Amino acid sequence: MKKLLAILLLLCMMISSASAVTWDTEDGATVLLAVGGSFVYARDSAGVLRVWGDNQFGQLGKGYVKQKLEVVEFQTKSTELDVAQLLDIVTASDYSFMLMADGSVWGVGNNSYLPLTVKSGKYSTHVRTNLPEAPIAMATGFGHAMMLTESGEVYAWGRNSEYQVGNGKRKHVQEPYKVDVQNIVQIACGGKFSIALDADGQLWGWGDNEHFQLSPDKKMTRIQTPTKIDTGDIDIAYIDACGGSIVLLDTEGTLWTWGRNDFHQLGYNTKGKPTKEPQAVPLPLPVVYVAAYSSQTYAILEDGSLWSWGNNSYGQLGQGFRSSSTEGVLPGKCWDSDVVLVQGGSLFCVAMLEDGTVLTAGISKFGQQGEGNSKSKYTLAPNGMDLILD
Repeated sequence: MKKLLAILLLLCMMISSASAVTWDTEDGATVLLAVGGSFVYARDSAGVLRVWGDNQFGQLGKGYVKQKLEVVEFQTKSTELDVAQLLDIVTASDYSFMLMADGSVWGVGNNSYLPLTVKSGKYSTHVRTNLPEAPIAMATGFGHAMMLTESGEVYAWGRNSEYQVGNGKRKHVQEPYKVDVQNIVQIACGGKFSIALDADGQLWGWGDNEHFQLSPDKKMTRIQTPTKIDTGDIDIAYIDACGGSIVLLDTEGTLWTWGRNDFHQLGYNTKGKPTKEPQAVPLPLPVVYVAAYSSQTYAILEDGSLWSWGNNSYGQLGQGFRSSSTEGVLPGKCWDSDVVLVQGGSLFCVAMLEDGTVLTAGISKFGQQGEGNSKSKYTLAPNGMDLILD
């Protein structure tokens, strides 16, 4: 169990909602994987950053918005941006941020709700965002963004139609707003709501509450400013969120979910109805890694196997079929090594084995499978890419 707790602590340090996930190789290199709504960034052990998928808002940072199916090496027309200094990539449905070693943050993609902190509809190359200080973590929702500072303060901005910025108003926010919460250690965004975990283990939330993910009070369809979320006696290690639900991982490796469940994204059957309080997902072993996106969830168990559940309309669960399912296992033992990374997009997913093999499943309208074509596939399988090089 000590090994499990160490893994959970590492997870909390290295990932936040929508951030890239990383894996350190035996040679000391760091592999990076970041999946957005319909696009992917991947950096191999040699430090080469590649991109593929949807680029209609320039979210891949290529310097243009033309669509291409093939995987290409990342390039940008922003001469100030040094990719060698890249620390993290935080993705959203159709925009993304790059966090750099010098503390700067560069945004690119759809700016309809001002998440890039500058006034413009589209950007086809990266622009420096106007943040109050260097963030230690960021999170993104459907048009809004948050940042966490080293001192535990939280700022939010962007889309604010459901009070997801937390300032008590519903006007979109260009300049980052300091949210009234303190001593925060983790942040995450749902589609139109925000959550934050403080140093005492208290979970806070604000924004859309249509599916009771923030409060069981049916009269509170929106939460205007941060409010405490009752999670009982759960000892929270990591927080994440889907479009309308919340996912918690505790220090024992148990996964807890509640909120929207129309696609069984909570991991248990409620006949499509939402749940108002955390319930444990029935899994046979402790969870060491979880990734939630939109209406599907992926979990890596202690034995290296990958489980997935929720929306499966394009086979994005990777289980070999289409349609929704309450739960289903993809044993890591089917491959030559364990699954160590996984992230989901809106209708696809990308995973990596311990040996660096990249696996993909789901829709490929924009080449999301990384195979240079638009053919969808329902079974999570290698796409011919290796992120750990000899």
